Amino acid sequence: MSRRLPVLGVLAAGVVAGLLFAPLFGTSAVLWPMLAVAFVAFLVEEAILRRPQLARARVPLTLVGGVVALLVVIPGAAGRPVSLWEAVTSGWRRTLESTWPASPSPDLVAFVPVLVLLACLVGARVLQRSRLLALLPAVVVAGLSQAYVTVTGLDAVLVGLALAGCFALVLLQWPGERAAWVRLVAALAAMAVGATTLGLALPASTSVHLAKPSPPDSPTVLSNPLTEVAARLREPDTVVFTARADGPVDRWPVIALDNFDGVTWTAAPKFQRLGRELPLDSRVKVPVRRQSADVALADWSLPWLPSQTRTLSVVDDQPLLVDPASGALLAEEKRPSQYRVSWAEPTVDAEQLASSGIDADAGSSADLGEVPAGIDELARSIAGDVRPSFQLALVLEKYLRTNYKLATGENLPTGHGYPQLNHFLLRSKRGTSEQFAAAYVVMARLLGLPARLVVGFKHPDTPSPDGTYVIRNRDVLAWPEVAVTGVGWVALDPTGTAVSKAGGGLAGAAESVRKQLPSTKEIEREHQSEPTLPVPDAKTTYHWPGWGVLSVVAAAAGALLVLWIVGVPAAKAVRRRRRRRHGTLGAWAEARDLLRDHGMRVTPAATARDLARDSDGPVSQAMTLLAGCLDRALWSGQDSDPDREFAWSAVRKAQRGLAAGGLSERVRTTFSVRSLIG
Repeated sequence: MSRRLPVLGVLAAGVVAGLLFAPLFGTSAVLWPMLAVAFVAFLVEEAILRRPQLARARVPLTLVGGVVALLVVIPGAAGRPVSLWEAVTSGWRRTLESTWPASPSPDLVAFVPVLVLLACLVGARVLQRSRLLALLPAVVVAGLSQAYVTVTGLDAVLVGLALAGCFALVLLQWPGERAAWVRLVAALAAMAVGATTLGLALPASTSVHLAKPSPPDSPTVLSNPLTEVAARLREPDTVVFTARADGPVDRWPVIALDNFDGVTWTAAPKFQRLGRELPLDSRVKVPVRRQSADVALADWSLPWLPSQTRTLSVVDDQPLLVDPASGALLAEEKRPSQYRVSWAEPTVDAEQLASSGIDADAGSSADLGEVPAGIDELARSIAGDVRPSFQLALVLEKYLRTNYKLATGENLPTGHGYPQLNHFLLRSKRGTSEQFAAAYVVMARLLGLPARLVVGFKHPDTPSPDGTYVIRNRDVLAWPEVAVTGVGWVALDPTGTAVSKAGGGLAGAAESVRKQLPSTKEIEREHQSEPTLPVPDAKTTYHWPGWGVLSVVAAAAGALLVLWIVGVPAAKAVRRRRRRRHGTLGAWAEARDLLRDHGMRVTPAATARDLARDSDGPVSQAMTLLAGCLDRALWSGQDSDPDREFAWSAVRKAQRGLAAGGLSERVRTTFSVRSLIG
């Protein structure tokens, strides 16, 4: 038994290290193949212990036995043995090209148990010469796993304990005649050191992550479904696809577009091969329920596939590509005839949705190009003093519903660039969902709302006699979505015709909020209202509090005064020093707070040029200079920030201009807490 313990420790260390690949395929997909090859390696070592002459055949016996075990254990491998070779040569790379957990197909998952098999073989062979070096193959496997995905937190500590326990088995038989307690202390020390080292080292290995490349056959040029809206509406009766869902469905997204250069809306998807299941968007904090639908394509000329915003999985015989950021699906080789899609539907009530804020970190606030002045002025006149919120999103939606008309008939407008949007918003006030959605997203972003444009199809109101819903060209639709804190992307309906009667869930909650939306003036009062101090009753009798209470109040007031005099300038100095690290963006934040401290009203949606127009003299000149620096920092595409010193010189110029009011003005603004409290 004394000779078997080190062997068991080496083999177990290889299996534990291989389990670090579990996030790539799932625990069961890698556990059983690894146990199979470790068992084969143990049988070979047991045979060598009984018959030492077999040591010469250790390598072929272990490799052949391990391959046979993998063909038996991995589903589908026996029918296609060459898949094991494909896994060894390219499976590691194609796993990087896939979403995780990846599909546990033999040509992908087999590279993990093959690594474990080699670690067991090399470790058992080196064990005859050095116990410490025998552990090195397992450490290498653990390091390779961290190049894919990092284990953190409690999982990292548990893995460290497990590996340290395996190492203790190897080191338990201390060289020479040592007492049992010495061997036990040595084993416990090895476990403690190993657990601490691995628990700290594994989470720190994120800097060596392998980059997730797009598949080599990912398309680089794709058609834009937004340009086909009017063409599809001219042939309204053409069947596009049919769907049978197990729950309410409102719309079928095809692609989310979030880049606009003033001419056309585009997307920049980063495709991955679709694995077993996509993770739920981390921004969704509310409870969700899983829904599924069977989709059968009919007349479908696009490579994009109809899906849902929060797609989780797709069951299909054809390999698919997915953009994990937007959930857009794309046929990789040929268009599938039918597939089953599952998604997560947020469960949120109308009251919770109405009180939710917007998710400013959603990322869909890219450059809009040179926005025509008329569109900018219209957006700000619609918003009034309503700050960015889900209510503001509905106010903008209501304005388009009320003041614009959905185009029907033969002469349908096309295009979504600024010339078309300017004509739609300021002159004709008639357009398809293409112009409604594009105009909405532009104005929403001008008002500080994170918004994107989605193209897809409306779900029909009524099913066919057999229970399926037939989606036709007449159901083609473009709509805006806004990012709501804790909920994710919420679809809106500026045309007033998009919400399906068969829908529910998040769309139903949004419709309930829409029906209860107060007027814009009421929302403005709600957003601007501040709590007022109660007016004391004239009949109230006051009593002298006594010197004891008065001294406590005076001491507290003095402490607050000192804290104010010392703390406010110190807090501003620390804030300014930290902002200097952020270059031009930090200068922009500092300039806004300077103007707030001097009494200027700075709204969340105000730009540097807006503030320049509202100022005069040196302050206006400084804000104009800062606006140019901001443009280059945000939209030039350069990784560096060459204008950071010019931006901060503009801040200093604005500060000198604001301080021209005299000593009293400088003292008042120095101790103003307006910019510190919001």
